[in-house]
Amino acid sequence: MAEANPRTPAYLREHGNHLKGEPSLYLRQHAHNPIDWYPWGDEALAAARAQDKPVFLSIGYSSCHWCHVMEHEVFEHDDVAVFMNRHFVSIKVDREERPDLDAVYMDAVQMLTGRGGWPMSVFLTPDLQPFYGGTYFPKPQFQQLAQRIVDVYRSQRGELEKQAAEMAREIARRGDLDPGGGDLARSLVAAAVAKAKEQHDATWHGFRQQQKFPTPVKWRWLLHEWRRHGDPELAEIITGTLDAMQAGGLQDHVGGGFHRYCTDPAWTVPHFEKMLYDNGQLAGLFLEAGAVMGREDWTATGLDVLDFLLREMRDPRGAFYASWDADSGGEEGTFYVWDRAQLAAAVGTADGPVLADLLGVSAEGNFEQTGSSVLTRRTDPAAVAAHHGRAEDEVRGLFARHRGTLRRVRAERTPPGLDRKIVASWNGLVLAALAQATALTGQRRWLEAAEEAADHLLEVHRQEDGSLRRTSEDGRTAGRGILDDYAFLAAGLLQMHQVSGDPRRLAQARELADHARSRFGRRGGGWHLADDETDAPLGRTVEYFDSVEPSGGAVMVNLLLDLAALTGEASYRDEARAALGACGRLLADAGPELAWWLEGAGKLLWSHFEVVVAGEPGAPDTEALRAAFLR
Repeated sequence: MAEANPRTPAYLREHGNHLKGEPSLYLRQHAHNPIDWYPWGDEALAAARAQDKPVFLSIGYSSCHWCHVMEHEVFEHDDVAVFMNRHFVSIKVDREERPDLDAVYMDAVQMLTGRGGWPMSVFLTPDLQPFYGGTYFPKPQFQQLAQRIVDVYRSQRGELEKQAAEMAREIARRGDLDPGGGDLARSLVAAAVAKAKEQHDATWHGFRQQQKFPTPVKWRWLLHEWRRHGDPELAEIITGTLDAMQAGGLQDHVGGGFHRYCTDPAWTVPHFEKMLYDNGQLAGLFLEAGAVMGREDWTATGLDVLDFLLREMRDPRGAFYASWDADSGGEEGTFYVWDRAQLAAAVGTADGPVLADLLGVSAEGNFEQTGSSVLTRRTDPAAVAAHHGRAEDEVRGLFARHRGTLRRVRAERTPPGLDRKIVASWNGLVLAALAQATALTGQRRWLEAAEEAADHLLEVHRQEDGSLRRTSEDGRTAGRGILDDYAFLAAGLLQMHQVSGDPRRLAQARELADHARSRFGRRGGGWHLADDETDAPLGRTVEYFDSVEPSGGAVMVNLLLDLAALTGEASYRDEARAALGACGRLLADAGPELAWWLEGAGKLLWSHFEVVVAGEPGAPDTEALRAAFLR
């Protein structure tokens, strides 16, 4: 008689499943689920083949609200676990560790359902071909689905495997898509700018969407197009959007930094995660826009974001953490919202009502019918002053005077979770913004923070063969670096070099760029997302589209063009031109969805400037010239 499986739900709750000890916080959060989760790897894949079971693949990340919901509603239940452990090999993947796997299987989910998101739930054959998928499933629906899949796997396996094989072939074809060559022309860039104008939300600003994502890469590109051509309509669109992001609920006015996106078109109620990649990019966007449009308030916002990163997202060894969770004590947003009584208790009954009006906190509230409000900075201080019979100057300074108090009071609440994972590519975005801050202000503390972070990343993430590891926590690395890690980190180092003049940073950027060219290159031009040694069950994909982050390929194009200008190495320029030329038709069709590719096209199609500061290093007149140029 066969022995019963000792890995019961009770055993797994007490002793942990195969995720125990993983470096990823997201995986460790599931390590004592009663589901016998595996991390992605040889052990799990061998178990699926040996037991001839389908694979249930669940992909998410630690700061994802709906990932937590599905865990609590589905994965923590013993009846679900008993069924899944009997019939499936269940694998958990942190999308921030393995974005290449996430990209491939997200293609499958979008093909099957027409939409995507996280948590991602995909069912695979033992040889990892997808045959069904979706995102969040409530418990009854998930149980019905799992039972149906087991029934079909038993009774119609041949048809299921045929369907899975065809889907795998289609995903592989997409991964090696010919984006269509074509000539680069200034008219192509102009058409993309016109398309961005058409997509602009004339009422609330940003782009016309129900949910408002900041997409800083698009606005950075449009800012550069405005700087090049001086289009007044483009200036109005950029100004309206940055003002909307700065004044609405997207920005955490008390603690600093920006949330991930807003759930309404008016930029009022955010989804409360704070991601490093958003904040690194938004800091740079607001710093540059503030400088070139003469908006000191935008400059202050950019610097405030960097202060927030240094204060609340920085590892003691200098690099920056991945994210703050959306949830606080199991509820979304409760750490951040206020009602009028709470404000009065924090700052006193004299200033409390004035501050509430200044911050858009009404009696009915704007957050989930609780009477609480997400803070905004949209109210006219003059009107508030008149309503309360207070001096306008006093009211204008009221929030700044009480901000520290509000932050201290808020710190006594249950805080959201902090994912201390360090992601190489996201840190590269922050390096660039910190270097910009020193260029703009002349204060070296920003650049010094970048230097410390860069040294840590290169020491911990770079391997002896020149390759990068994607993530680390407490010095323990995980995941092979993807194209984004090499390109973003190299671009950040190059920005540091241009501010500091340190030749080491230029050399380091070249080394990373050259490694990426040799290991990620794609036949016909451009680069794959994963290197040539990464396990790619459905083939290596190519990511062209910019999203909340720029495409790694687009960053590579701009990196190589900048390196060509700085070093005189023509092969960098030739490779960038080939990559752009290989996707000319896609650039024409997609327009602003490939914003940072268009940024590179602009560098080829219009003149760029090379500045040489000649003088004795360190001499006052030399440094004055450098400072003027950097500003």
